[in-house]
Amino acid sequence: MNEPGRSGRKRDDILDAALHEFEARGFRETSMDRIAATAQVSKRTVYNHFPSKDALFDAMAARLIERVQSVTAYSHDPDQPIDGQLREIGVHVLDMLASPCFATLARVTLVEMIRSPELARKTYNLFRERQSGLASWLRDAVAAGRLRVDDPVWAADQFLGLIHSFALWPQILGGQPVPDATARERILDSAVSMFVGRYGAEPTEQ
Repeated sequence: MNEPGRSGRKRDDILDAALHEFEARGFRETSMDRIAATAQVSKRTVYNHFPSKDALFDAMAARLIERVQSVTAYSHDPDQPIDGQLREIGVHVLDMLASPCFATLARVTLVEMIRSPELARKTYNLFRERQSGLASWLRDAVAAGRLRVDDPVWAADQFLGLIHSFALWPQILGGQPVPDATARERILDSAVSMFVGRYGAEPTEQ
């Protein structure tokens, strides 16, 4: 009865161990034996969950994508100011980006994507497929006459890009610190005002 729960925890332990080893040694230098030792499971248990290192990487990329999807999955509220809702979405995105686990996961994933153009294309397409929550929110806001957006997917990428420019890429590529409270406010204020200024169809909250 409890087997699925134990199995799920084992799988998570293996993924956490793989992430630790991939960050410390690199994907290519990490063996399944080391992952098993770090996870404190047998090598057979690792292979029962993941038949290869590539399968492990795919699972880590899926975990990263799921986190992005979860923080952008919002329902449009016609009774709340549009800029306030965008700001709330932005707050959750910034919280996710500030998570040490997310940053590690993003770094490991990015390194392997750079090494493999095919893997990069596959992972990028998965991101685009899963990053649908904000686009759906935008479609609902357009339908309610509150925004003027021709391409919700494009606009969703724009809004997230305004945040990623200051709270993802400088940290992943440049080793910059996570934005503090003052910087977060500046990022949010700028991203929301620029976005609503471009696409807004109603007065913003004063």
